[in-house]
Amino acid sequence: MSKKVLAAIIVVVVIAVVGGLSYALITAPPPGPTPPPVEKKPIKIALLYNPAISVLKGQGEAAKVAIEELQKAGGIAGYPVEYKEWDTQRKVDVAVAAYREAVVDWGAHFVLLEGVSEEMLALMEEGAKLYPKYPHILGYVGMAAEVTIKVMEEYDKYKFAFRLFDADYTANVLRPLAIFWEAKNVLKVSKIAILIEEAAWTLGARQGLEMTVTLKTPEVTKTIRISQKPLRELAREMGLTVVYEANIPVGTKEFLPFLEGAKAAGAEYIFVMSSWYTDCITLVKQWAVSGARDIYLELYGGPNHWTVFWNLTGGAALGVISGVFDVPDYIPISPYTQPFIAKMLGRGLRVDMSAHYYYSAVYHFKRAVEYVVERGGSPFDIDAVIKALERVPCEEHTLLPAEMTILGSLDENFHSYPACLPPHYQFQRDGKVVCISGIENPFRQVPEELARRYFHPELVKSPAELRAGG
Repeated sequence: MSKKVLAAIIVVVVIAVVGGLSYALITAPPPGPTPPPVEKKPIKIALLYNPAISVLKGQGEAAKVAIEELQKAGGIAGYPVEYKEWDTQRKVDVAVAAYREAVVDWGAHFVLLEGVSEEMLALMEEGAKLYPKYPHILGYVGMAAEVTIKVMEEYDKYKFAFRLFDADYTANVLRPLAIFWEAKNVLKVSKIAILIEEAAWTLGARQGLEMTVTLKTPEVTKTIRISQKPLRELAREMGLTVVYEANIPVGTKEFLPFLEGAKAAGAEYIFVMSSWYTDCITLVKQWAVSGARDIYLELYGGPNHWTVFWNLTGGAALGVISGVFDVPDYIPISPYTQPFIAKMLGRGLRVDMSAHYYYSAVYHFKRAVEYVVERGGSPFDIDAVIKALERVPCEEHTLLPAEMTILGSLDENFHSYPACLPPHYQFQRDGKVVCISGIENPFRQVPEELARRYFHPELVKSPAELRAGG
C-alpha cells in the first residue's frame, strides 16, 4: 500500500470518528440539573440551666460560646451543630421535664446540665429509661460522688452519664493539700483555722470517707477503694497546726463568731471551704472589720472566682486569697484559655471554675465525635461516641493539661476528670489580682515553663501590709 493511499485512509477514519462524535453530541439529550448535595443531619446539643441566676447564666453561656465557635468553623467532622436551651429553674421536676423534651421531642444527642446533684441523679434515672430508644450523652459539671459511683457499679444502665468535673472525694483532698502547701511555704504560717460549709458535698472534708466500689464494664471488673481524709488531717500532714475548726451553716450571714474564734485561738491563716451557697461577700466584709482582719483569709468556691469580687465587696477583699478564673492573662493551659475568657468578658459575663468546664465539655464532645467519624463511624452511633469519650483527650480544655482529660480511666475518676489544682491569686490594692503560687509546689499541674512566667510568690503581702499601703 502506497503512502498516499494510507494517508487517505487515515484522513477518512479521522473524519468518520469526528463526525460520529459530533453527531452523538448533537443528538444526545441535554445534561440534567446537578443533584443538590446531601444535607447532613445536625448534631444537637441541649443546654439545661437556670439563666435567671447570673453565675448559672454564665455557665450556660460558656457552652454556647464553644458551640458558636464550632458553628463558625463548619460544625463537627463536617456535620452542622445546633443547640437549644431549657430553663430548669434548678428544680428537679422541671429539669426532668426539660430533659425528656430535649431528648424525646427535640432529639438531642448531647445534654449538658447545670444543676444541683439531685437534678443530675434524677436525670440519670430518667435517662436510663430513655437511652435504649433515644441514645444520647448526659454531661454534668458538679461534685456529686453518687454520679460516678452509679456509673461504676451499673455501667450498662448509666454509661451515657459523665461527670465532666472532678469528684469530691479526690478534689477535696488534692486541692486542699495544694492550698495547705502554699499556706506553709509561701505565706509562711504554721497555725491555721478551718471553716467548712456544712453541706452534703463537704461531708468527707468534715468527717472523712472510706468506701469500696466495684467498677464493672464489659471489659473489666475491678475493686476500687475510695478514701478521703478530713481537712484537719490533711493540714497536719502538711505540717500545719489546726488551732480552730468550725462548720458554717448554709445561708448564715453571721460570720463574726467564727472569725473571732479563729483570732482567739491564735490562727495565722483561715481557710474557708466555701461554695456559691456560702455568702462569701458578707463573710469578707465582716472579716475586713473584725479582729481577724490581719489574718490571711483564703476562700474555696464562690464569687471570689471572679475578678469583680473586689467590686462586689467594696474593696473589702483586700488581701483575700482564692482561685480566680477570669483574669484576662490567666495561665494559657491551652490556646483556647485566654480567648475564651476574653469572649465571656466581652459579653459582660464572668467566668468561674465551672464555666471553664462547660466550655471545654463541648470541645470534648467534638473530639469524641471526630474520633468516631475518622474511623468510618457515624456521629449518631452514641455507643461508639461514649467509648470515644472514654478514650480521647480534650486538647482544648482551658484548665486541664490534655493528658489529664481522659474520662475512661479505670480508677476512682471513671467518667470524671482528675482533680484540677488551680493556681492561687491574691486581691491586692485597687483590685489588682496577683498569682502568688509557688513553682515548687509538688501538686502543681501548670507546666514548669508557664509556671516560671506566671507564678510570683514573691509578690504576696499580708493583709496588714496591704492596708498600710503596701
